[in-house]
Amino acid sequence: MKRKKINKPVSLLIVVLIYALAFMVAFWGVMELKIPSPLWQMAYANLIATVIIYFFSKFTDNSSLFDPYWSVAPIMTTFYWLLPSIFMGSVSVYQWIIFGLIFVWGLRLTLNWILRWKGFQDEDWRYVAIRNKTKNWYWPVSLVGIHLLPTTLIFLGMLPLYFVFRTHQEPQIWLFVIAALLLVVAISMESVADFQLLKFRDSDRNENKLLRTGLWKKMRHPNYTGEILFWWGLFLSAIAFYPVLWRLFLGPGLITILFFFISIPVMDKRLSKKRQKEKGKR
Repeated sequence: MKRKKINKPVSLLIVVLIYALAFMVAFWGVMELKIPSPLWQMAYANLIATVIIYFFSKFTDNSSLFDPYWSVAPIMTTFYWLLPSIFMGSVSVYQWIIFGLIFVWGLRLTLNWILRWKGFQDEDWRYVAIRNKTKNWYWPVSLVGIHLLPTTLIFLGMLPLYFVFRTHQEPQIWLFVIAALLLVVAISMESVADFQLLKFRDSDRNENKLLRTGLWKKMRHPNYTGEILFWWGLFLSAIAFYPVLWRLFLGPGLITILFFFISIPVMDKRLSKKRQKEKGKR
């Protein structure tokens, strides 16, 4: 599939402008709808922003435009929920710690995407595979599977934090410390794994080869493992404030299912093909 080549800096600028427009229109729409609850305000805002980005994805013929949403939306969502407490000067150190960890995770993940993405002529290989299978049905499938599904999972994963950021209650310290340490471990694991993978891919000699050093030697998918641990860490941090929030396990649960039954099997299939190519060259 041939696309008009746009250099990377210009492509990234266009992405920033599209996301800025999407979020501005989303918040304007929420204000116009006069939704009273900050919880539902963000639910509708995320939906509106996702649909806008989808239309630009279709216009540019590249679903990878939506990839940064996974790491940008949680920062925007939690900051919005925390905003009233910031204005009142009533944000606790525990709330700042959680938001800080989310910000670091989101910023790092976004930067990793920026380093990997080559511009609008570059689309994630998984989307290309879906495009080849679905053909004329690709864009309806993209709307549901690549755009709306991740947005829903992100919101469900962030849902317990709504109650954390709207409270002045102190958490159970021992459980909060465990949750914070889990988040630090998850972010560190993802960071190291992604750095090692980027460094490995920078060499042309490693094309069609498998990374078998560092964290990738100790586990099959350290980046996915770190991502799963991150969402369970957020869930555990919410329980530290309100044990009753264990009922909101659906978010991290569905994200775990997504990785175990979709992302990891698809990646394993790709890695299997690379192994065969490696053996064929020996």
